[in-house]
Amino acid sequence: MLPYKTWKSVVWFLLTWLLTIGLLISACTNWWLVGPPDSNGETTHIGFFQDCSVKEVNKTVDGTVLTQSLFRCNGIRTDFQSLMLLIVTATLGVGILSLFFLTILTLVYCFCDQLTACGRSFHTLAGIWQATSSVLVLIGVFLFPILWEQDWVTNVCKSSKIFVLGECVPGYSLYVAIACSLLGYFVAGFSTSLDVKTFDVTEFGSMESLDTYSYKHEI
Repeated sequence: MLPYKTWKSVVWFLLTWLLTIGLLISACTNWWLVGPPDSNGETTHIGFFQDCSVKEVNKTVDGTVLTQSLFRCNGIRTDFQSLMLLIVTATLGVGILSLFFLTILTLVYCFCDQLTACGRSFHTLAGIWQATSSVLVLIGVFLFPILWEQDWVTNVCKSSKIFVLGECVPGYSLYVAIACSLLGYFVAGFSTSLDVKTFDVTEFGSMESLDTYSYKHEI
């Protein structure tokens, strides 16, 4: 049993991990936009952190030169075509990494009776942290349509431009990012309500035996 103090704290812990894992999945996948199939019938798609594009390739068949469009991903993106792309990518990256570090910190809290800083409880600080990180992620999502006129998007979506998707449709990665950033606000508000004075602190007598523990009450 985790040394969390009430069932609300356990719910907050689980929701924090859920939204962080969701954002990591969203960031590490290239399904923010889904485009039409290429010449081989492979579904085209794009994200932020990998360089994926459709390239025209000439192929000779029975003496006839045929032009095919082939979809390829070339690993981690290293060429940021514009300052706006860099800003959006950095905003999303900072927001997601910030939530990831907070999630790791919750494991430390599992083995602490009390964790405070600047006179505030851990849950209050965690709520502020989560809200700020969620704002960064949501800003990155809102700025994403501004990038739809850039070459790396039009290469897949053809006639796309600002706020116009062209031949693409939103992918599951975009929906996951929106859902998790909104969930972050709910979890942040839930966290700040879990003040250290409102629940009992559970203390284990020995780390070797999690079944033996005693209660002490905050006054």
